[in-house]
Order: sequence, then C-alpha cells, then structure tokens
Amino acid sequence: EPTLTGQQAMMEFIEQLARDSTRLRLKSLGTSPQGRNLPVLYLTAEGLDDPATIRRLGRPVVWLIGQQHGNEPAGGEAMLALASSLSGGEMAALLAKVSVVIVPRANVDGAASDRRVVASGADPNRDHLLRQQQEVRALHEAMRVLPPDVVFDHHEFSVAWRWIEKFGGLQASDVMILEATNPVIPKALTDIGRMVYRPAVEGAIKAHGLAPFDYVTTAIDASDKRVSLGGTAADIARNTFGLRGSVSYLIETRGVGIGLQSYQRRVATHYLLAKAVLETTAADPQGLLARLAQARRAAAEDRSPLIVSHKEGERDIDLPLVDPDSGAARPTRVRLVDSRDIRPVAVRERPLGDFVLRSQESVAERLALNEALSCRVTRALSLPVEAFAVTRLAPRTSRESINPEQALRAEIRAKTIDVPAGSLYVPMTQPAAGIVAAALEPDSAGSYLGAGAIAFGTDETEAPVYRLMQGAAAPCTP
Repeated sequence: EPTLTGQQAMMEFIEQLARDSTRLRLKSLGTSPQGRNLPVLYLTAEGLDDPATIRRLGRPVVWLIGQQHGNEPAGGEAMLALASSLSGGEMAALLAKVSVVIVPRANVDGAASDRRVVASGADPNRDHLLRQQQEVRALHEAMRVLPPDVVFDHHEFSVAWRWIEKFGGLQASDVMILEATNPVIPKALTDIGRMVYRPAVEGAIKAHGLAPFDYVTTAIDASDKRVSLGGTAADIARNTFGLRGSVSYLIETRGVGIGLQSYQRRVATHYLLAKAVLETTAADPQGLLARLAQARRAAAEDRSPLIVSHKEGERDIDLPLVDPDSGAARPTRVRLVDSRDIRPVAVRERPLGDFVLRSQESVAERLALNEALSCRVTRALSLPVEAFAVTRLAPRTSRESINPEQALRAEIRAKTIDVPAGSLYVPMTQPAAGIVAAALEPDSAGSYLGAGAIAFGTDETEAPVYRLMQGAAAPCTP
C-alpha cells in the first residue's frame, strides 16, 4: 500500500543519494515559514554545486519542480525517483549533455498539511511575478544565479469535483500538458516547446498506453459551463518562466481528490514525462541552445506593439470524460476558452524602456530575480516621455482566476519630465522584455503598480513610471 513521503523521509532519502553519488549535490533554497528545509538538487556529470561553474559547462540547464501545490504529491514523489535515476541509474549518462536542477518539493509546508497553499494561505503559483511568498522568492533567487533553459512544473488536477457537478463525468486523461501562453512570449520560444518538446512527451506517454490532453480547467461557478485552457496571467509559473526566456511547461496528472488511488501510475507518469524532457534536451543540446539564443535575441529586438489587454477565442471541443459509475468513455462536447487564441483588445506602442521614479531598489531587485536587467541614470535629464494617467478599477475576479482582470486602467499622455540622477531605467531591449512589460505597464494584470509593489497614493492619478519611446537614446546600460 503506497504512502506519502514525509519531510524527514524525503530528506533522509536525498541525503543518502548525495552521499552515494558523485553526480548529485544537495543544497538548500532556505527554510519555509514553518521552518522546514527547502532542498534543491544539482545534478551534473562532474558533481558540481556552484551555479557559475555549472553555467560554464555550456550545457542546457533543465529545472524540474515538484509539488508547488502541497496537495498534489505525485510530482514531488517522481522528483525523488528522477534524482535516484540521474545520480546513478538509467538516466545518469544524460548528464554528459544536460545539467539538471530538481526542486523535489517547492511547497514543503503545504505538503506537510496536505493543502494546496503555502503557510500564509496564498497560492504560490500566482506569485512568480511579485514573489511575495518566501518559498517562491527562494526559488527565484536560485534561478537568478543558474537561469533555466527549460522548466517543467509538475502538478496534479482535480478528477471529479467540478467535472461531476457540471458535466456528470470524471476526467479521463492521465496527464494534461500546456506550454506558456502569455501573449508577450516570443513565438520563436513557444515554437521550441510545441515542435520539440510536446511531441516528445506525448509520444513517451502514449507509448505506455497513457492518455494525454491539453491542460484545461473550469470556473467554480456551476452555471458557467465553459472550459478554459490554462490562463495567460504573467504571474503563473508556467508563463513567468516563458516571459523570462525559458521553454516552459505545466504537467498535470489526475490526482486531486482521489487520495492514493492509482498513485504509482501517477508518479510513473511524471517520471516518464521528465525522462522524455531530459532525453529530448540531450539529443541535440547545442542545437537547442542555439535556438534559445535566437529566440531571446528576437525578444530583445522585438518592436511590435504590446498587447495590454485581450480576450481569448472560444470553440467547441470534445472533452474526454468517463462515466463515474461504469467507467465507460463519455466524451462530452464543451465550449473551450482558448488561451492560445489571443484576440487583442488594447495595444500600445512598445517603449524603448521605462523610468521608475519610486520604490526603485525593490523594483530593480524584483525584476532581477526574473532575469530582467536595469540600470541607474548617471546624470539628471529632462526628457519627452509618455506618462500614464491611471484610474483604479473595482476588482472583478476571484483570487483563483486564471485570467485576472486589470486592477488599473491607464491612458497615455505625452509629457516632458525631469529625471534625477540615480533614477532607475529598465530597458525593453532585452530578452526578458516580457517580464518588464508585465511588471511595469500599470494596466497589465498583476502589474507592480496594481499590486502595490510601487508606492502610489490612492489620491494620485499619474503613475511614477514613464515610457521612453523609440528614437531616443538609452540613458544608461545595464
């Protein structure tokens, strides 16, 4: 009878692996709010644990993250099996071609209490842009010194609950998969995921008789019978990693609400997927790195308008469900809200960069944790810019929303401002331009201004963020 691996057993297992293996090095991201260790495993052929030295190997860096939601244990369990395999088992030879970082349990407090959320009650998978939660911040601090080329984030989905309530069936898929879907992510990066990784992981799953499908969810409102692909919000891990320049995927196995039923099958599904990811990466590591470099250059050079707000297209699909009593297949026609089908509502010209005149140190630090560079203006300037006239909006969505509404509305106005020496300048001409846009355009869902990360009084109407437009000279270089 399977049982869940507790914190102490997990630590004993990976500590023994580290003692026995020349390839695995065990480090810590820090501790959780409740005092539990957050282990991170570095796996290289040379047994390195220094991020700078690992980067100099020139191999793709793959991050695998388990159990970001504490009540979704199969991914975390699979991370332990992967660590064992890479440290001295069937996958060890792959480390000659790829460097691997495993975070076996990203939410140790949630895992200990079998809760989705972290100890504060927040959903960690809605915090990757702001990083207000201790565990999420710790993860990004480690990623800052060893940036990922590929990230696979391992979760589990609800099998019954809303599916029974709305459609009278259980989810039939073994695994749901979805790439990053924020509209600012460069197409060249998304194409690597869809053309290289998606066929490989689906092939591996189907070869073992398992059924994959796109990741879909549905609102808690029983009267809303639509089904949505995972959302476009920039603060979801899958999208944040894509915006910073990584190939990024969400992996979800059927598990929430069914206890330990089919637990071995669920863990094995995560293992097989991660194995396919690593084998695909190792098949042509230098080719992958070249394509990634090209995609990141494209993001830095992109001058297309920014999509500030958008709607998703809708279409009908057949959702694979099964009858809860007989287990017979019950494919059900549903209306899909498709986050790959972006319909721009508001667009604006892309700036050369942004001046941030308040909360500068905090903003610079937050951006840097997502690989977005900034610099300080060396001398006082008087410059024509675009200013934001801001109106606050009443919040209209629940905290679980996958496509959150903007907290602010912004209108552009031409203006000349005095920029003091030492002011923060954030260029858009960099690979993580999507992070900059998501953070600093005030009406971006989850923006720093809307979330309160940039000081802004309730009686103020002009944002302390100003856009330097095309044709201007950058005032400093990161």
